[in-house]
Amino acid sequence: MKIKNVLGAVLLIIGVYLMFNLYKSSLPMIYGTKVKAKVIGTESVKSKRFTYLYYPVIEFIYKNKVRKITDKSSDVDKDTPNVELNIYYSEKYGISRGFSAVNVIFSIIALAFTFFGFVALFKSKQKI
Repeated sequence: MKIKNVLGAVLLIIGVYLMFNLYKSSLPMIYGTKVKAKVIGTESVKSKRFTYLYYPVIEFIYKNKVRKITDKSSDVDKDTPNVELNIYYSEKYGISRGFSAVNVIFSIIALAFTFFGFVALFKSKQKI
């Protein structure tokens, strides 16, 4: 095999893997319901760096029931005031705060890897 084909296959695999993970992380936004939530407190967890992480405890009403969930996708300051958030919630997939700049950047990277992987694999054999 040529090195070009190996490089193309590796780029294609990385691109498809990134796209799949972006899809999985966006499932709460696709199948969930947008609700207003309020941060009512924090939950402390001991970190590997001999400090504590503080995760927000979110309270919201979903299907006429009050739900309290600890959002372990991001940490906050210890003395976080009562803040209102717009979140997406699905019983099957959990919660999500929506798209961020990180999602956009990884989407661009995934598309670029996939595109260049296809180009390297299926480039016509022209003699220069």
